[in-house]
This record gives sequence, structure tokens and C-alpha cells, in this order.
Amino acid sequence: MAYHKVQDILELVESFHKQMRQALDRVSQEADSDSVEWLSQQLRQHELHWQAALSGYEKRVAEGVLDTWLQYFPDEEVRRQIDSIVIKREMTLDDLTDLNIRFRQALIDLYETLSQASSAPRVHELFQQLQEYEQAVVAQQSQKQQDSELVESRTHKRA
Repeated sequence: MAYHKVQDILELVESFHKQMRQALDRVSQEADSDSVEWLSQQLRQHELHWQAALSGYEKRVAEGVLDTWLQYFPDEEVRRQIDSIVIKREMTLDDLTDLNIRFRQALIDLYETLSQASSAPRVHELFQQLQEYEQAVVAQQSQKQQDSELVESRTHKRA
């Protein structure tokens, strides 16, 4: 079984974020869709927050967190989940939100696995924090989707 540095894992996760954003950007340019543009903007904001969560980079380097080696890294499983996410130009906002939640859930699963697999307390804490952040994003998006559906159903009842 291959070993991976925490820093390498985080760089791979960053590439997953970039891959998702680039797919949204391509579709956004082709479709000129407000829904795709909105989700692309949301993803950019969450990428900035994700990077902010790692803003203690120097601190983590000093603590040795980024240089910690982990034996178990389910990258094939995560890649399969992320590769199964296909963004198409005719997707509705709900479709795109569902895809984004699937993307986030793949990251949550990854962080949970890595958090549980790490015996180093600071590494465990890092992946726990990233997992909690992604869970908060999913909860927020799910709430926005429910609010949107509620407004839509009330609008249709009045019509």
C-alpha cells in the first residue's frame, strides 16, 4: 500500500476543486446560464474558504502536519466518485446543486476516512475541520435548495 504526505493529499483535493470549477466554467461559457454561473461563483467562494481553512499553512508546516505520511488514502474511490460527476449545459440549478452536493459528499467521505486513519492528533484535527466545513457547505446548500422549493411551491399555489 502506498504512503502519501498530507500535503500531497491536499494538493490532490485542490486539483479536484479546480477540475470541478473548470468544468463549470466551460459549461457556463457554452450555455450562458445564470444557474451555472451562480454555482460556479459559489464554488469559487467555497474554494477561497477552503484555502482559508488551510491558511495556517506555515503553522501546519511548523507543526509537521503537512509532512506527515499516511498509509491509507482511498484516492481511487474518490476519483471514481468525482469522475462520475458530469456537468452538462442543459442542467437546471437543482441538477447542478445536486452535483455539487455529490462532489462535497465525496470530499466529506475522504476527510472522514483520513481523519479516522490518522494517529497523529494534529493531522486528525485538520481532516476533521475540513470535513466539518464541507458538511456545513452541504447543509447550507440543502437549506437554500429547500427554501427555493418552498418559495416556488408557494408561487405556483398563488397562480
